[in-house]
Formats: sequence, structure tokens, C-alpha cells
Amino acid sequence: MLFVGALALDVLPAALASGADLVCIDLEDAVPPGRKDEGREAVASALPGLAVPPGMQVVARVNEIGTPEGDEDIRALSRNPGPLGALMLPKVNGTAAISRAVELSSAAPVEFYPIIETCEGLEHCAAIARASPRLKALVFGGFDLSTALGCEMAWEPLLYARSRVVHAAAWAGVDCLDSPYPVIDDLAGLRESCSRAKALGMTGKAAKHASQVRAIVESFTPTSAEIDRARRIVAAFEEDPTRPLVFEGKLIERPAIRRLVRVAAFAPED
Repeated sequence: MLFVGALALDVLPAALASGADLVCIDLEDAVPPGRKDEGREAVASALPGLAVPPGMQVVARVNEIGTPEGDEDIRALSRNPGPLGALMLPKVNGTAAISRAVELSSAAPVEFYPIIETCEGLEHCAAIARASPRLKALVFGGFDLSTALGCEMAWEPLLYARSRVVHAAAWAGVDCLDSPYPVIDDLAGLRESCSRAKALGMTGKAAKHASQVRAIVESFTPTSAEIDRARRIVAAFEEDPTRPLVFEGKLIERPAIRRLVRVAAFAPED
């Protein structure tokens, strides 16, 4: 998921060509308080004629639900959403914010990506994840959450919080996206961060710079060899699901089969 500032839409064509799965236009952090109306109007004007590549979703991060800016963001974008597919909802503390977003966007039933970035939101993330069938994924907001918790913005101090958000997303059957890696020119560190997030159960990662997109996509997409192996295991299991399955000398348990079915569903060219 690649972020683009609402006041920097001149880079939007490049973002749409970046290969990201999601392009998120940011009306919150990227727009200073005195320019919220300007940012909202720019996005509302740009969306209707926007040409979005197949397989990509355009998302708008609005301001906090329940504030005048956040509520007006949703109203304005819902009037003529064009190809807008989802809203990212910052600082979601509980299910009431999701209900409010559903109400405000009734004219354009887009999907929701709530960000878990407050102590209260972390406490209620399991309920938030199940608050609406329109909820597509939870987003882990590591920067704000580390400040709220008083801990370092690093892997180990945030491992418990990340794990809770992964658990909540898995229980609800939705995706879970990790926060951006902050060092733009450290691709090795980015790949390591992606590897850890993927191993934990996260399904994607946000980026603030287009140069990070390729590494993120490659990290989270199964390789052709992984897809082929998953398909062979699933096929062997389906031949006789009543018998224990040993593949290449290793016992494959039923929970692993469920995970491998998801991997097998990928097209190798993806």
C-alpha cells in the first residue's frame, strides 16, 4: 500500500504505475490543519476521472471519525467516489467509529481499513475487526502506537501489539497490513521487516515511498516454487484426506493444508 499526499496529487500517476496493490491518498497526516478543505476538494475533484490499473484499489485516508474534518471527508468523498474503493480510518478506538463510518458512507458502500494506533484501539481491536462486513483489513499503526505506549518504534518493543492485531484480523478473517518501514534507502532492512511481518501472519505492508513497493510486493508474494509445492501438497491431500500426509519426509497437518490452499490459489505470474 503506497501513500500519496492529498496536496501532492501530481505524483498520483506515478503511484498508480508503481505496482502497488493499494494506493492510499492521505487526507490526514499529509494535510496540515489549515488546509483540510483544500486537500478534500483536490481529492474530490481528482477521483471521478481517475484511471486505475486492473487489480489495484484506490483508498483515501480520512481524518479521525467523529471530528468535523473526518466526517466531512467521508461525506464529500461519498458524493462522487469515482473509482474510490475504500476508506482508511485513523485512530479507531472502538466499534462506534466503524458504525459512524458506515452511516456517513451509505451513499458509497466502500470498504474500510481501520488503523490500530491507540492504546484503546489495541484493547478493542478484536471487536473492531468484526464490526462490519465492509471491513477489509486492519492496519497496524506502529508510529502513533509506539508513542502512545511509550516504547521504541522497533520490532521487539511492538511485537506484543503487532501480535494482538494479527490475532484480531485472523479471527475476523480479514487482512492485516504492517506500518511503513521508516528508512527509505535501506532495502535490506525493509526486506527483513517484511519477512518478520509475513512470518507473524501479516499479509501486506504500507510504504511512504515508491522505491519500497517492489521489495514489499516480492516479499509478500509466494514464489513460483512455493506455489508449485503448495499445489502438489494440496493435490496429494485431496486424493485421500482421511490418511496422514507425508510430503518430502515431513508430516503435513491439516492446519498447514488450509494455509497452503491460500498459497496454491496464487497465479505464478502474479
